This record gives sequence, structure tokens and C-alpha cells, in this order.
Amino acid sequence: MSKESKFRLVQDYLSIHKDKDVAPIWIPAVWNECKYECVLFEKDEEICVHPYDFLTEHLKYIDKLSWRYSLKERTNLDDSAIYSSLIRYSTAWDYNHDGTIQSGTFLRFLILLPLLKKMGINILYMLPVNQYSRLNLKGDIGSPYAVQSLFHLDQNLHDSLLDGMEQFTIHDELSALVEACHLLDIKTVVDFIPRVTAKNSVFITEHPEWVYWIKMQELEGFAPPSIPELGFFEECTPDKLETVYHSQETAAFLRKFSPPPNELHPLLWQQLKERAAKNGDELLTLVEQEMGITTAPAHSDWINDVQPIWTDITFLRLYKDVSPQVRHLISSDQAPYVLFDTIKCNDYPGEEPNLKLWDVLEEAVRFNLEKYGIDGFRIDIGHVLPIPLLTRIFDTIKALNPNAILISEDLFNRNHKKAASTGYNIMLGSGWNVMTHMNKDNLVSFLEELPELNIHVFACAETADTPRITSRGGVEVARMIAVFNQFLPNAIPYVTTGYEMNEEQPLNCGLGDNTNGEEISRAFFNVMKINWTNPAPMLPLLTELSELKKDWPQLVKPENFFVAQSPEGTVLYGYMHGEQTLLCCFNLSADASCQVDLKAAVPGRCPMTVTLDSSLTGSIVGQTIDSILLAPNQALVLVNNHRQVS
Repeated sequence: MSKESKFRLVQDYLSIHKDKDVAPIWIPAVWNECKYECVLFEKDEEICVHPYDFLTEHLKYIDKLSWRYSLKERTNLDDSAIYSSLIRYSTAWDYNHDGTIQSGTFLRFLILLPLLKKMGINILYMLPVNQYSRLNLKGDIGSPYAVQSLFHLDQNLHDSLLDGMEQFTIHDELSALVEACHLLDIKTVVDFIPRVTAKNSVFITEHPEWVYWIKMQELEGFAPPSIPELGFFEECTPDKLETVYHSQETAAFLRKFSPPPNELHPLLWQQLKERAAKNGDELLTLVEQEMGITTAPAHSDWINDVQPIWTDITFLRLYKDVSPQVRHLISSDQAPYVLFDTIKCNDYPGEEPNLKLWDVLEEAVRFNLEKYGIDGFRIDIGHVLPIPLLTRIFDTIKALNPNAILISEDLFNRNHKKAASTGYNIMLGSGWNVMTHMNKDNLVSFLEELPELNIHVFACAETADTPRITSRGGVEVARMIAVFNQFLPNAIPYVTTGYEMNEEQPLNCGLGDNTNGEEISRAFFNVMKINWTNPAPMLPLLTELSELKKDWPQLVKPENFFVAQSPEGTVLYGYMHGEQTLLCCFNLSADASCQVDLKAAVPGRCPMTVTLDSSLTGSIVGQTIDSILLAPNQALVLVNNHRQVS
């Protein structure tokens, strides 16, 4: 089946069963982009449909849409937009109206593709879709980042509607989704996790020495040592190594580690492996019970970080030895351990790389490219990988796909040159943080550095790791920021799944947490669904923004960008070339209106015409003006009267 079209096989199967006697399902009405007519019932922004018949018509609609597009070999990042999805969450829904939220699947995500195109999306970034661990669950479902296998997929993403497809695997279901994306000129990117693995990773069975181990009695309260001589949240730079390793707390921490089970008790280890294979027992649990050791939970590489440890994952042991920089600071019989410096293999590499593990990591990226046709990767905590390993991975990717999309999760724009020189073409950047602390000075500083970046960054106020922007400032702020992020130079509009529906519940709050430690549901760890029945979603505004930007391809370029002078509490930026001008205006105040004199902001370019208004309470689109009164949290996009569409 490898050469057959997986998407066409799904189409054929659904079509054959379109009249099958099965229970109907309820779906959000907003998903009905194909204008399916055989709706059985409609209520409260939902519709009831026959699943096979609806999906048959919907996939025909995708085919029809595909006539407008051709898959571009190289993605123009200046003309791109990214949609970030946790597949199990994006289309999770109470399909049977029995009070149970069913997992999203690869098949059901196909329903969202026309909505993505309306928003101008041409890059789908999928958070981990791999098989993940259910051991030491976070929440009631577990974190997708506790990846147990790099070569198996999360079985929850299989769709039961395809149960009758003989020899059609879950791998084929992902391939069908990728193929459908390509029909609509949407590139696909997946999360690749090369630095950590699940505590009960599949690697352990044959290679327990590929991870780190601690004594069971040290598990409760396990945490990296606090270093009182150093400050809060400090980076582990070479000048701090002596202080870290001479600390009494570090000495106690290092004693918690153990040799791996195959070295500690080789015979017992073999017996436990055989028991696990014969009885289906969890091997790690047997090791914990019989040998008194377990894999070490992972923790931050920052000194004196208050972030809790990650109890469901452990670090991969990328080097068999420790860095020469710290070798003189530890005893000769020290068991393999992980600390601030050993996490950062980029700065503190050993001299004996674990080449068999490196081979497997390299093979995993090859597998994704060849098996599914994936177009690129976001490299999870890739900035701490050994440079030789990262080079190997990138060389493999680019040999198979020279135009691959490679995303760095680096959190700071200041590192743009390093990210670009490493081989990335997109990075997360500072936007999420700037818009967490939204004020004029922060936004203007952010704007002024963008044209000089060597790499594209995400243009976003929220990611899967941050609280929702609507939970910070409400819908009006979210709409204003959607406009702000649409036209930035060297920045790609980025939609976290649910943003288009003004969703308030987060996927996670690891960055910029605004919960004060409150225990709230998070889609990374809990069964949740997006508010797809919101009667006033963000979707129409995102669609309008995408269409507007398409009108000005030659104007909206970094070399034409400027930041205008503006009154306190407002930000104005835009583009100017020849007689063309586009100006974006934002009132950051949630309480007060503000008068803006356009003649002072863009001398010689007035009057200007309002082409887009973020406000929900009224619109001045179409008005030609030389002065505006911006309402609280209102955003306007204006053009001059000499508009020349390219």
C-alpha cells in the first residue's frame, strides 16, 4: 500500500459506507464548511449528521478546494501563517451527546482543513502525535510530550469509522492527513523530541544505559539542588561550575543516582525482562520493585528554577561520559547523572558520544519524512542538543527535503543569528512574552528589532505553552492583537488551536503562567474540547486579515516597514513604498479612548481610508479620514487613497 494514495483510499471507503446504518453524530455547525445539506437536526450551533455521508461530502469538498492550489516546493515564509494543533484536542467533541468527550483523530482533523485555508494557513504544526506514556500520568490523560516511542503513534488518534479498512494502519491515517494538507498547499510540521523520553521509554528494554537512574528511596521529593551562592533562575555558564559542584546540596544530589539495571544486577535484569515479555508486565515497575531503582525525573537546566520537575519524562544520555569541564569536580566512581550542565550538551559535550542512540534519533526523522511525507520539524529543546548531533539530524532532513521547515523553540529574538546559522528557518522568538507584558515600550522595542532579524519568528500572543490571551484581557484585546500580529515584518501569524474561537482554557501554562498555581484543566493533561459553538468567534476576523494582507504583497515587506510616532498608550506601525501606505493603529488602553492625528503620524499620506476594524461594537470601515478616535483596545488598518494593488 505504500505507493497508493492514502487519502483516496479513505475517500473510497467512506463513500462505499455512506449509506451504512450507523448512529448519527453531532458536530459543531462551524465545521460544515462544505455546506452539507442532509443535516438531521440543528441546535445551539451544532448539527446532527450521518458520519460516513458527511465525511464523504466533506472530502469531496477538499478535492474541489484543491483545484485552487498547487503544493509549492519552497514555502514563502513572508506569505505564511501557522496553525498549531494538538490533534487529540482540536477535534475532541461529545459526538454522541452522551456526556463523553471523544478524542480528536487524524481523520476528523480533515474536517478543519477548509477552515484553516480561510484563515490563510499554509503550515500545520502538530504537537506530538507519538505513542506516549500512561505511567505517572499528569492529569487524567497524560502529556503528549512523554513520548514513549519515536516510531509508534498515539492509538487514540485512530478513528473507529475506519475500523473496516483491512491493512490500513494508523500510520496510513496520518499519511492521509498529510496528503490532504498537501492538496491545499499546507505544509506539515511535527514535534520531534530528541532530548527526553518517557520514564518507561521503549528504549529501556534493550538499552537501559540510554537514560539516567536513581535509587527508589530518593524519588519522593527528587529535585535538582538549590545553589544558595547563586541567584534565582541563573543560566549554568562555565564560570558557575565550581560553585555548583562544590555545593553540599549538589554532593547529596549526585549520591541519589545509580548505575543502570543491566550493570547493577545483570542476571536479575535479564530475568525481569523475560517476566515482562512473558506476562505483559511494565518492565520499569518490575525494576522499581525488585531492584530498587527507577529512571530519574527530568528537570530544568536553569539554576534555582522554581519550575516543578517533570515526573513523566527522563533525559536521554547522549554522551557516555561527562564533559571535560566538570570531570575533575566529580568522583571517579560517580554513577551516570544529569545536572544543569549535562542537560546542555551544546555547551558541555562529553568526549564519547552515544552513537547508537544518535543513529536511532537520526533514523526517527528519516522515518517521519519517508513514511508520512512530513515537511519539517520543531526540534523540542533543540538548543541544548550537541552540535554534531543536531548537524547530523539537519543534514539527514535536508538530504531528503532541501526545503524542509525547521523550527527552533528559542524564546528570545536576540538569538536569531545563532538559530539561523544552526540551520533553522523559523523560531518561536519573543512575541509571546512581549504580549504577556503588553505596554507601549515593550511593543515598540519588539517592532523595531523585527526588520533586522535573520530568521522568521512566530507572531503570536499565545502558544500551546502559555495561558490564552482571552484569559488575560478578554476578547477585545485578543482581536486587537490578532490585527497586530498579522502584518509584522519577518514574523509569521501563528494560531494556537482554539484561538479562532476565542477559547479561554489553556493547553498548558508553562510560560507566562497567570493562574497563581491554581489547579485548572489543561489540554496537555486533561480531556477537554474547544468552544467550537462560540456564536461570536475570532474566525471571521482572521479570515478578513488574511484576505487583506494578500492585497499588498509588494508593500508588506521588511524594507518598507516603519514605526510611527503616536500618543501615549497607542502604537502605530505600517509600510510605505512609493505612493502606497498601509497603517495599523492600536489603542492599548482597556478603559480610555485616544485621538490620533494621522497627519502627524504619516505626513503627506492623508487622508487615509479605514479598511479593517477590530471592534465588535461598530465599524468605521470605508471612512476616509485624517484623524481617528480609537476606542479602548480597538485596532484599525488604514490605507492611503493612492492604493495600487499588486
